[in-house]
Amino acid sequence: MNRALFSILISGLVGLAHAHHSNDYHFDPNVDVTVAGTVSAFRFINPHARLLIDVTNENGDIETWDCEMSGANSLMRRGWTQEIFRPGEEIVVQGIAARRHPTECYFHTAEFGDGRRLALRDSFETEAMNPQPAAAELANETLEFNGIWRWAPPPNYSGAPPIGSPNLLAWVLNEAGQQALSQYDPVVDDPALICSPVSIRRLWGNTDLTQIEQTDEAFVIRHEWMDAVREVHLGMRDHPTDLEESVLGHSIGWYEGSTLVIDTIGYQAGVIAQRPGLPNSNQLHTVERLTLSESGDAFEITMIFEDPLYFTDQLIEERSFVASDQMPRGYNCTH
Repeated sequence: MNRALFSILISGLVGLAHAHHSNDYHFDPNVDVTVAGTVSAFRFINPHARLLIDVTNENGDIETWDCEMSGANSLMRRGWTQEIFRPGEEIVVQGIAARRHPTECYFHTAEFGDGRRLALRDSFETEAMNPQPAAAELANETLEFNGIWRWAPPPNYSGAPPIGSPNLLAWVLNEAGQQALSQYDPVVDDPALICSPVSIRRLWGNTDLTQIEQTDEAFVIRHEWMDAVREVHLGMRDHPTDLEESVLGHSIGWYEGSTLVIDTIGYQAGVIAQRPGLPNSNQLHTVERLTLSESGDAFEITMIFEDPLYFTDQLIEERSFVASDQMPRGYNCTH
């Protein structure tokens, strides 16, 4: 199989597999739990909201269970609020067990003392806050990316693979890269645990919104995930020689027809993918190509990753984005 075809196949597979991280690393989908008690607190935070439940154990003592769920921004877009759980309410939660902590779970459903039922997938009627004009309405004779965008997953998207599944990204690693991967633990070394944006791949690979502000001098990308902001310096073809390494590197950009090209170097050593892991050295070089549709309300992004220290070849992935009428929210990551 030639490199180009293999890259296309891999981009489809890993794009589906890792757009959302699997919670199998922390919770066991084969072990159900039932937690009955009273609501102690509801932490409506990102990247994961947490419901704390006071439970009387078999010894008559109170122990607090901590049940994780989707992040606050995701829940708010489905009409959830801080007041959906009230301290002191009787509640019975069904979920799955944590792998390492006996009083933690992942929330699936709840039944309140008054008979109400709630499932994590439930949505409630809510009006979009300050809806923005679609990119098509902003389009003019120049290339126009200004607006708010959301990832459009393919129809066959089924979420991340369970823990223990093959690492579909590891094929690109050389011996040094494999050594770095062997030293990475996706459970405890996940950069998101310290509220890091992780990588550009992670920023483009989730359902959080992205806002783009375009001027003659710069292309500013504001990702809702981890409140990450990237500034792409337009009109430059060379990076400065005295770059300070950072998680998201230094980006320059230019236009090629209906495509914006973003060239980035100056990365810190880290990971391109959190789970199951794909390490990168500080020699990582990325090229993003954002191609606007004729209607102006969608774009395709192709990401090319090259790392002469860790990779044997290029890694190429693709995503599709469409205009959104939702407003991004502050992420305010809390752990």
